[in-house]
Amino acid sequence: MSCNKRYFNVVGAPFKVGDQVEITLLPKDETFDMSFLGKIGVVLYFEYDCGCGQTFPNDPMIGVQFSDGRLEEFWKEEISLFKKERKVLL
Repeated sequence: MSCNKRYFNVVGAPFKVGDQVEITLLPKDETFDMSFLGKIGVVLYFEYDCGCGQTFPNDPMIGVQFSDGRLEEFWKEEISLFKKERKVLL
């Protein structure tokens, strides 16, 4: 299988390219790098063809870029949209 990264929005994908996301869920994968848990990154691409069991369009591997330059792929269950807390001025 060859990888085919899609650096554009895909109708039916769980996120959009450019979405700010947080790594929120521990996978059942013992190879998971725990240093990513709680980190905030940006969705860079979707990958459907590298043989990890992805399905089009709703279940891709999701490439996330972090501010330190690292790039890692996650399943949709491992990330969530990051929502900044907004302060209300009275």
